[in-house]
Amino acid sequence: MKFLYIHGFNSAGYGDKVNYLRKAFGDENVISINLPYDPDKAVKLLEYLVRNLKEEPLVLVGTSLGGFYAAYLSYRYGNISILINPAVDAHIILQSEIGHHKNYKTDEEYEFTENHFRSLEKFFVPVEKLEKIKDRIYVYLDEDDEILDSRKTAEYFKNFYVKMFPGGDHRFKHMPELIEDIKRILKMEGGNG
Repeated sequence: MKFLYIHGFNSAGYGDKVNYLRKAFGDENVISINLPYDPDKAVKLLEYLVRNLKEEPLVLVGTSLGGFYAAYLSYRYGNISILINPAVDAHIILQSEIGHHKNYKTDEEYEFTENHFRSLEKFFVPVEKLEKIKDRIYVYLDEDDEILDSRKTAEYFKNFYVKMFPGGDHRFKHMPELIEDIKRILKMEGGNG
């Protein structure tokens, strides 16, 4: 079993969440890369990885914007997805991020343009379509997420597997609990991705 970690907006493919995954499942089983800030390029790269990592089951773990991408990929390719504080409406809320940015992990400077923002619409999968694969999607939320409304997200995914933890924040403070839950779920699934 392999895990593909998909980071959020203005972030990178390393940090605490990736470290937790590697510690729990082994360095060799966790793939994590720095994605391009351009959504078209990011999704093209992710699709390439999902299509070509076929030698064993691949579980997608997406945080924030990465959760938005993971939902799309799960719908398109059928992978199990672990969505952590997902930005379910990234194609709407990221309009406020149009402009100049400096990545807080890599220090890369870039422009997130109107075209970048508009391209997110292609990757939005309405919840009605996601419900067809709801047995493949697991949602984890921190109640006190200061960026995304966790209650709104829980309501959006009301017919899905959702676990909301008290407290926490957008960075998600409950990885040990999430890891234990993932292990339990994958054991129930028989390890199939």
